[in-house]
Amino acid sequence: MFRKIISLMSFILLFASVVLAQTGRISGTVIDQQTGEPLVGTNVIVMGTNYGSTTDANGNFLITQVPVGVYDVRASYIGYQTVTIQNIRVVSGLTAEVNFKLPSSDIVTSEVVIVSQRPLIEKSATNAVRIVSAEDLTALPVRSLNDYVAIQPGVVRQNGMTFIRGSRPDETGYILEGADIKNILNRNGGFLVTSTPDALQEVLVQAGGFTAEYGNANAGIIQQDFKTGTDKYHFSLRLETDNFGNYPGDQFLDTYSYGYSDYTFTVSGPVTNKLKLFLSGENYFIRDYSPMFFDANPLYYSDGARFDNTKVYDSGIYGGKTTEGQILTWSGGNIPGRFQNRYTLNGTALLDMKPLIVRLAGAYTWQRTRTNDPNVINLFDTQRLPINDATNLLLNLKANYFISAHSYLEANVNFFDQRGKTYDPYFEDNFPAYSDSLLGVQYGWTYYNRFSSPVAYDFYGFPFNRPGAVLTGYSKSQNNYIGGSIAYTAQVSNHELKIGGSFQRWTVRSWANGAPATFLSTILQQPDKANNPDSLLQLIGSSLYFNFNNYGYDPLGRETDAYPFGPKHPVIAAGYVQDKLELSDLIINAGLRFDYIDMDTWKWVNPLLPVVNRKDNSIPQDQLTSSTKYSYISPRLGFSFPVTDQTVFHLQYGKFIQSPSLDQAYRGIYQSAAILTGSNLFTNPIAYDPEPIRTTQYEIGFSQQFTDFAAFDLTAFYKDIKGQLQYGYVYTLPGAPRAQYAVFQNQDFSTTKGIELSLKIRRVERIRAEINYTFSDASGTNSFSNSAIGSLEVNKNAPTVLLPLDYNQTHRGAVMLDYRWGKDDGGPILEQLGFNLLFTFNSGHPFTFAEWPGLGQSQAWTGGLIPATDTRGRRPIGPPNSSTTPWVYNLDLRVDKTVSIFNLDVNFYVYVQNLLNTKNVINVYDFTGNAFDDGFLNSADGQQIISQSRYTERFADLYNALNLTNRQHILNVKGVDLFGTPRQLRVGAFINF
Repeated sequence: MFRKIISLMSFILLFASVVLAQTGRISGTVIDQQTGEPLVGTNVIVMGTNYGSTTDANGNFLITQVPVGVYDVRASYIGYQTVTIQNIRVVSGLTAEVNFKLPSSDIVTSEVVIVSQRPLIEKSATNAVRIVSAEDLTALPVRSLNDYVAIQPGVVRQNGMTFIRGSRPDETGYILEGADIKNILNRNGGFLVTSTPDALQEVLVQAGGFTAEYGNANAGIIQQDFKTGTDKYHFSLRLETDNFGNYPGDQFLDTYSYGYSDYTFTVSGPVTNKLKLFLSGENYFIRDYSPMFFDANPLYYSDGARFDNTKVYDSGIYGGKTTEGQILTWSGGNIPGRFQNRYTLNGTALLDMKPLIVRLAGAYTWQRTRTNDPNVINLFDTQRLPINDATNLLLNLKANYFISAHSYLEANVNFFDQRGKTYDPYFEDNFPAYSDSLLGVQYGWTYYNRFSSPVAYDFYGFPFNRPGAVLTGYSKSQNNYIGGSIAYTAQVSNHELKIGGSFQRWTVRSWANGAPATFLSTILQQPDKANNPDSLLQLIGSSLYFNFNNYGYDPLGRETDAYPFGPKHPVIAAGYVQDKLELSDLIINAGLRFDYIDMDTWKWVNPLLPVVNRKDNSIPQDQLTSSTKYSYISPRLGFSFPVTDQTVFHLQYGKFIQSPSLDQAYRGIYQSAAILTGSNLFTNPIAYDPEPIRTTQYEIGFSQQFTDFAAFDLTAFYKDIKGQLQYGYVYTLPGAPRAQYAVFQNQDFSTTKGIELSLKIRRVERIRAEINYTFSDASGTNSFSNSAIGSLEVNKNAPTVLLPLDYNQTHRGAVMLDYRWGKDDGGPILEQLGFNLLFTFNSGHPFTFAEWPGLGQSQAWTGGLIPATDTRGRRPIGPPNSSTTPWVYNLDLRVDKTVSIFNLDVNFYVYVQNLLNTKNVINVYDFTGNAFDDGFLNSADGQQIISQSRYTERFADLYNALNLTNRQHILNVKGVDLFGTPRQLRVGAFINF
């Protein structure tokens, strides 16, 4: 039987991925209450499970592989009274300490029950670990994983991205139920799988310093674990909404409704005495999924007439009829047209057949989103706003086999699949039809010509899309991986020895074309080639290649595995050995990790002499070779010094390796040829055969519990990061298509350092509090992979001096206060009433103050703003990033009360995000340093524009309303807003039975 188990585990390793533990341990001692002598052979069990142990000759016990959660632990011994300690919290990867003092059965006549309090210090942790429990998830006035993470020390949340300890967003790892859910295909980082808050048992944030079993993440690890089925049936139902008035435009208590509703149910319980299930389902819907400060039509002419009751006529500058016009009016608060609808299922199944324990976890999401960016420009064409459909599925099967009481095998096999497409809502997958006037006429759209969609209106220099204008191309993707891991763990004396390995193999496919009109006109003009698939491929390669980016699909959208359109197959594998030594006054976590990374990228045989076949714009296969396979050995070493039960020091040193985000390396054969021959027409080139990113981190911390109910943790860190990707040039030999071509190269480096403070106050006299604060300094040669483009192309050199990074927030913190009355406390009004107040702040972030560059090729309505990814036109005043945006303050509130209805406890609550409706400035105009005026209208160029007959003074009226009031130009050019989100008011009810 044992050999069969070993064979099975070895087989699973062949299909492995980066999978990490989602269990913890319980250890402690059992002694005689009167004499203090150890009680040998005491039975210690985790109630409601089959987990347990017996004490050794010293009265010590150890229970391993306990799923995360909250348990009651019972100790029983003949001649002594049974003692149960309740509310023991098991945290992933850590050890919960539980010590028993058993009284003689002659002294006590009934079972002793002790309610344990949550420990304020995690003595077994050798690095900074922040835990967000299920209780915290329920009490906080936020409902998303990113919000939970953002209030932790060392974490910055800025412009929709998460940065940990000064690293780029793609350097953060995400784990769900032990499976890797990091988005390796997006440089903005993030996670691939949706989890509902009611399904989560806990969220762990490790801001660096993690042990050798964790990999492919240099900044930090954000780990989520689902709940496990209970030994009795439990059900819950949650209903939330913000629909207080008519959507859109109406307000309730000076707050807009954003069309939000969230319905979540959970069920938990036993199927048999060995099988327990947990299931959570959610439907999330919101009309305006990204609320912003958005004012209703504030437009007035200089003569006092309103735009919203006066038709504005097209100037005809784009070819439209001057007899056509529209009334410019819109409602406030809500961006017209967009919505998001999502269905999510999360669940676990635990089969306990000791010595074999099997846990299956799964997560599935279907989501549909209709986007509208920029928004008011599409005011008259909301019917053709693009739709994005996306699904993701994660299945993770974990098996533990206990060889003995203190040694076991664990193996995981998991599968992830993600699919998505973006399309026109009328013609969906029929991409050529997007710009076909013969099909569009049935909807009443008037095309400019046979293949060109309706032209934009020109209202005083602002381009408003006409009804029927094409607003999207077509794209689709399918990405999946299969894999797992295997590990052997043995407790030898005070050593927990662990040796393991993991493997992850992806299949990545993508197809995108943003020019339906060009595609349609070309194939209709050459029908003899268009009707033959082989000839059509040649036609695409010779005439349409510039618009295609496809791999894993041929240009016709059919899946293929053959060159030159084959998919990408990155492989990430690892092996590690780790020893955790636990003594009374010293804990050592020592590990060695081996990483193998094959990014499966393009690699030129001779990068100084790249060859492109200009007849079909392909790259001959003999010009490419296999990309480099990288191998690294990384040491990890952590110490924890529990000086007393109230005082703990910790030290950590480690080296970390990960691949860069692979969206910077993956392109189809046509786009690769276009980038090579098009040179600086592209600001987003390719990383040819990139190297991994390397990080070295040092951490020292001190934890002190200074009362029975309060403790603080102070941690200092220093990081050295090398090999981040940056825009650069390769200078070629004679005979190459270009004298130079742009690439992403491993040339950026940064150093980050800081101090993190966390103060926790356990509930005393109804109040519980937590204060988190981070002081940091994040400096580097560049902030993002496109940051050097201006310096390189204008000054002919890449930055090599350390400057403040865009996402450095020197001061950042959060204060959480929770005040509540318990059951039978406070009388009928205050009983089970609670308040949770969350105050967050930060000191702003660096930006580059710059001179007005002139319009250049920009349209007047954009005010000459420069894209963040193309700074070639920027004229800095002083060193880059030497200026700072204003401080940001925000207050969120949650109020809830539990009442009994038909013997059910129902929790009614309301939570308000941005309680004071503060218009926080999160970005500014580079030319003025503020968020309220970009300086364009008062400039000489702006005044000259206004004086022209096409624009007139009414251009200034529109500019004020659309740009300065509603930031249309910066949303269009830079893709970010200048202000944080406005007040959002939501009410809900939670039934748990």
